[in-house]
Amino acid sequence: MKHLDKLLDFLGVELSTLGQEQLLHILSTLILIFLVWSTRNIFNRSIRKSNWRMEEKRKWYVTIRNWSSMILLFGFISIWSTEIQTFAVSVVAVSAALIISGKEIILCIHGGLLRSLNGLFKIGDRIEIDGIRGDVIDTNLFVTKLMEIGPQNFTHQFTGRSINIPNALFLTKEVINESFMHKYVLHVFKMAFKRDEDLQFAEKCMKEAADLICGEFVEKAQRNMDQIRVKEEIEVPRAEPRITFRFPNATEVEMIIRIPSPASKKGNLEQAVLREFMKRYQMNTINRREDG
Repeated sequence: MKHLDKLLDFLGVELSTLGQEQLLHILSTLILIFLVWSTRNIFNRSIRKSNWRMEEKRKWYVTIRNWSSMILLFGFISIWSTEIQTFAVSVVAVSAALIISGKEIILCIHGGLLRSLNGLFKIGDRIEIDGIRGDVIDTNLFVTKLMEIGPQNFTHQFTGRSINIPNALFLTKEVINESFMHKYVLHVFKMAFKRDEDLQFAEKCMKEAADLICGEFVEKAQRNMDQIRVKEEIEVPRAEPRITFRFPNATEVEMIIRIPSPASKKGNLEQAVLREFMKRYQMNTINRREDG
């Protein structure tokens, strides 16, 4: 009882002001939180030490987290049902009026809470939502401010404009976070060729250019992705430059190039690789014509 008195003093609650039923509710709530928290930690520790594949581990982490949240929610509702019912009846009229008059504000607040609780992004991340792309420079409960990058996703240059996005968009639109891998990312860009061109020779020149320009970042990018693999329990790709092909129509071929890059230098490295490729491709093409 002495420990309970200390706990109530810490919470600023006087024992004399509490009825027996309220005291029982507080004790039940504390016990519920402790049991759920302890059980979740035990399960997570067991999963972490297991030899399961990363996809299985991640699936169980998410399952346990969601079930823990549901148990806490329904437990709180069950324990405090009488108080919740009394409170709900007293505020229902006011709530209805607020919802009708301030629907957009409420949606923005909900979107801001969704962004914060789920860690969708942080200051400095590069995101895209509803066709708007830029670096996050400020956030609050109502809006998120971006420094715009464009046009669209073709370049990595700032346009000089800032955009305020209502947080309500996070409830209905998907958010693409280009900075998920933090310091180093895998940057992808395309280059079009005609089908009658020497694609093998073009691939060779592009691979040499990518290896030359991005070689110093491969090891650092791989270490960064390995850290993400351990932290997030997900599979990550290799960091070496990679080239694949796509056939969008009957006359063209798209070369898809993936390179490792510091998150803040994607545009610069892309341009450097393209310039090195053009130099090698044109020079070797001229030499081959002269030899022919």
